[in-house]
Amino acid sequence: MNKRLYKLMDWAFIEEVIYSECSHPQDLLGPHVKGQTMLLQAYFPGAQSVVVKWKDRGEPGKPSETEMEVADDDGFFAQLLPTQDPGVYSYVVTYEERQAGGKTLKKKVLRCGDPYRHINVLNDKDIAKFIEGKCLNAADILGSHYMEHDGEEGTLFAVYAPNAMRISVVGDFNSWDGRLAQMCKREDSGVFELFIPGVKPGDKYQYEIKFKNYDICRKADPYASELLTENSGVSVVAEAGSVKCKTILTKKNVDKNSALCIWQVNPFDYVNEESSAFAKMAAEIPAACEASGYTHVCIGNVLTSSFGVIDKTVSYYAIDKRLGSSDELKIFVNKLHDAGVGVVFDWIPSYFAHDEGGLALFDGTGLYEHIDPRQGYAADIDACLFNYSSKTVSNFLMSSAFRYADEFAADGIRVCGIARMLYLDYSKTEWVPNIYGGNENLDAISFIRDLNTQIKSKYPGMLLIAEDSSLHQGITDSVSDNGLGFDYKWNEVFFDDFRNFICMDPLFRGRNLHLLPDELTYAFVEDFILPFAGKEKTAEIGRLYDLLPGDEGMKKAQMKLAAGYLFAHPGKKVIGAADEITGKLLKDLNELYAKEPALNRNENDPENFEWLSNMNEDQACVSFVRKTDDPEDMLVFIANFSGIEQSFQTGVPYEGKYKEIFTTDDKAYGGTSSVSKTVRKATDKRLDGRTQSIAVKIRPLSMIIMKFIPYTEAELEKVIEQRIRNYTPIKKTKK
Repeated sequence: MNKRLYKLMDWAFIEEVIYSECSHPQDLLGPHVKGQTMLLQAYFPGAQSVVVKWKDRGEPGKPSETEMEVADDDGFFAQLLPTQDPGVYSYVVTYEERQAGGKTLKKKVLRCGDPYRHINVLNDKDIAKFIEGKCLNAADILGSHYMEHDGEEGTLFAVYAPNAMRISVVGDFNSWDGRLAQMCKREDSGVFELFIPGVKPGDKYQYEIKFKNYDICRKADPYASELLTENSGVSVVAEAGSVKCKTILTKKNVDKNSALCIWQVNPFDYVNEESSAFAKMAAEIPAACEASGYTHVCIGNVLTSSFGVIDKTVSYYAIDKRLGSSDELKIFVNKLHDAGVGVVFDWIPSYFAHDEGGLALFDGTGLYEHIDPRQGYAADIDACLFNYSSKTVSNFLMSSAFRYADEFAADGIRVCGIARMLYLDYSKTEWVPNIYGGNENLDAISFIRDLNTQIKSKYPGMLLIAEDSSLHQGITDSVSDNGLGFDYKWNEVFFDDFRNFICMDPLFRGRNLHLLPDELTYAFVEDFILPFAGKEKTAEIGRLYDLLPGDEGMKKAQMKLAAGYLFAHPGKKVIGAADEITGKLLKDLNELYAKEPALNRNENDPENFEWLSNMNEDQACVSFVRKTDDPEDMLVFIANFSGIEQSFQTGVPYEGKYKEIFTTDDKAYGGTSSVSKTVRKATDKRLDGRTQSIAVKIRPLSMIIMKFIPYTEAELEKVIEQRIRNYTPIKKTKK
């Protein structure tokens, strides 16, 4: 090595790079102006020689390539160039022959660009926005992005890990050698970046992180949009998708006065050998929705999760490859939108898997979770809990949520595990109280309010649903009213209570009718969505159909009765694992739900619901009313939970006519009867605290719906005349 070159070398710095403990390798490697010359330095451990090869260098007197000098036998090379502008160049690296198992291996030649020719690719304003917690598109900044930059095609890698000593990008493109591709830290931001020429979509990679205690760990990219499912710690440089999602998002999604019936789907139920799960869903679900009248489909977690535990998320940006590709998911969404059906995605920001290659202890500290296990670990599910006080965690989660709308045209998001977020002592024996000594997670509450406010600001028609099992008040109150700002709360308690009742032997239901009005005491506390045979409960306790008493005929009748009761009950509807509730029955119920104002207007207003009879133990029958401000909208529901046909009389609110419009026992649904054509007039018999009543015959294990029809003026005059005649003596002429 010539003396001038030797004097320019920073040997202490070189040692830091060789020992892979450098967070600013760009200050040493790559081109650096030294007076009128350019010092070029590169590190290729074990290389025999390195040649600099210029791209399209046709100027006379300038060589197209030059061999670099060996500065250190470990693989450090340097060259002094007689220019201040090195131009576009690449390296041709030759590794010497070596012995392996008694065989002489051939020389290996590697051609690659110089990552350190490209520094500070990220925008300073974007980085500042991220650190301040005001970035709702963090995945556009961090992660891996294939691009053309400064005359070369390659991939920009960026990761946030403020407490790491050193981070390297490792992959097939550099033999997974952490000494190569050491990333550059952007000052005090904690963001590391590196543009690597030649790395292309489909290339696998990880981040090799050296912690400050000198431990080394390999991690998946938190913002990677593709992960290898068979090894959740390996990320993939994603290819730009070719499919664009069609948006049908409208304010109708959140209109409290419209029908909302959601089909809850577990995408892993569609995994098969012939095609991807998303392709199978696209082939089956849109047509089934049209046939059954669903307004929306709620898709279970599609993000990469731990093997065998689909609700334990590993990556918040990568679609699970076991289900299919992002483009296949978009095709499925488009087919639903073409059918006029909205899409709601499950999203779990309450906890994450602590896989070794995942988010846990990402840079050697609790970057995403609380480092204190009393705050950052959930022993009951063996998962980590997010630290919602961190601005960068807020960026990470909010950007993930926004991606559903921005990229997959989501019409709604169901935020799962709200109770675990809200309470510091949820399922814990040891926990840390908040600053006021209470058990509410104030940081999580603040995060949820901010999330919902931000989403509603950009997407006013986005449906926001809270999957919450807690008694926390104000889940569906607006943020301005000190609520959490959700549109609806997923009411699992409804199904628990109703299941306990309907799964009793019909002989015992009469004495337990109080369970139905008991459940309705809290039915109007929030704006509820009622899950019927939900996926979560089915996985926990088994299928509702199998739990019902009686033979096959009785089970089918009770499933139809249960479906009728679901649609009669105030609250929006969700149907999950109930294959028996489908076809014409569900189609007719949905059409009735959409058509009748009493069923879809202000469902969570207690003024629009009245019990008529709910304590008839002998007959095990109940009756109630759904209504609006207009009496002509009123519907009367009568349900027979006994195993025999009943002649049942119930009080009614108004004098007038009552016409049957629906029965779950209809022959069209596999029953034994049909809708009665008889129009019943209310009589003057007092019952259930009413001055008027009607009598009906109702088949066992069935429900009927009756529509109120007011008298016409002419009919009313006749009724009045008849009543006067009935109660007024008439003078008779004496003979």
